Amino acid sequence: MKCLVVSLCALLTIGCASVAPLGSSQLSPLRNCSAKVFSSLESAQSKGEIEELCVITGTSSGSFSHTVATAINKHKDKACECGAEYVYIQAQDAGTSGTASVTLIGFRYIGTRE
Repeated sequence: MKCLVVSLCALLTIGCASVAPLGSSQLSPLRNCSAKVFSSLESAQSKGEIEELCVITGTSSGSFSHTVATAINKHKDKACECGAEYVYIQAQDAGTSGTASVTLIGFRYIGTRE
């Protein structure tokens, strides 16, 4: 019984998330990475041309705060797993059932505007 309780607690604190690579190129995961968040594709592209590397979906499940900001902060650094240092918010839902969810796109810059 004690083992079951510990397992359930571990699952609740992890929450739901997935990282799906885009394209065929496999980049090495980045270490000690803290992804910078852009509010939209347009805001990300304002700094230069981008290459989208992965799609990250996640929720605020397992957190004490169930806001979109919580879901973003909880999952943004998963972009580092696919070699991305940046994410932009593709979709967000404050959640009518109490859990917020987000879809983030991990990307890197391949050209910058001067």
